[in-house]
Amino acid sequence: METLVTIAFQKVGQDINEWYNLIKQNDISKAQNKREEIKNTLPNMKENQNVLIYFNLIDSRYKLMIEDYSESGELLDEIKSKLENSTDDMIQYYFYFFSGMYQFYQKNFIDAIHFYRIAENRLYKVPDELEKAEFHYQLAIAYYEIRQNFFSLNHVQKASDSFKAYDGYTNRVIKCKMLYAMNQVDLQEWEEACNLYKEAIELASETDDKPTEGLGYLNLGISYERQNLLEKAKECFQNALAIPEHRISVYSIRSMYMLSRVLYKLGLLEQAREWRTKALEFAEKVNEYVYKTKLNLIYFLYDQTDCNSFDSCMDLLKKKNLWSDVADLSENAAFYYKRQENSNLSSKYFEEACKIKDQILNLRRQLI
Repeated sequence: METLVTIAFQKVGQDINEWYNLIKQNDISKAQNKREEIKNTLPNMKENQNVLIYFNLIDSRYKLMIEDYSESGELLDEIKSKLENSTDDMIQYYFYFFSGMYQFYQKNFIDAIHFYRIAENRLYKVPDELEKAEFHYQLAIAYYEIRQNFFSLNHVQKASDSFKAYDGYTNRVIKCKMLYAMNQVDLQEWEEACNLYKEAIELASETDDKPTEGLGYLNLGISYERQNLLEKAKECFQNALAIPEHRISVYSIRSMYMLSRVLYKLGLLEQAREWRTKALEFAEKVNEYVYKTKLNLIYFLYDQTDCNSFDSCMDLLKKKNLWSDVADLSENAAFYYKRQENSNLSSKYFEEACKIKDQILNLRRQLI
């Protein structure tokens, strides 16, 4: 009769640490293999509740990486009920940190930052400098989303300095470079932003990091669109969507949305409609209702030109506190109606954009 070998929980804990490092390096293939390896050892592990919770926590982070957001949220809900029985500082830290990341992907940016701040109170007990870098990186993204640009720049610089000091984190170095550029776009430092994006794209290409290369083209295109360099923007979005790894990612919805928007602005209606339809189909598939709303907004602005329907869609974004998107689309509507020589509607949406800036300030005050 075969003897069952019991595996020490310390060994499983070490394996989970290695798995998490692969996740932070965004190495999906190796992370997937490591996850299966650990799952196969769990039934033979000497029972330890903290290690099991740790596995589920890192699994929730893994699910975020592979864009399985609903499964990640379900795992965090399960862990929450067990958390009060655990006094392990690292488990507490990971729970609040990953809960913040989950809320971020749900576009609940204020909730994300609140969770990050709880996690930050435990950060001093984290001995791993790379984990601290990961924390600063994620917090920088959240601050960017509510246009706290100088806070974002401060945290992304801390993250970048740490990632550069370690081998195997080129992906994070590239993404820090892009996040820095995104903030520079908001500050209208156009030349620096575009140069950073080009550096990021080149580095991603050299390291064969196709998903990140696609994101680089997407963000460079957004920078060009903000400068009204529409032909350059169109080319960037097309370059992003020509990369297969980007096309299958949830981020491709934004590339398709932006390409459709630029094509509408260029007066290429048939092409704009084609890409809008593709984006809607993808958004429906992955249940991305925010982009379904934004795709309807550009239709009601540039195609059907239906103010009532446009305003109804804007209300949906306002309910989600997506004020940056509301301000952006209000400005686009204002410029569109200005070109149509409709001064009443142009003034209406310019005023709306100004009001939204106050809403963004209110978001910032919630964090003080």
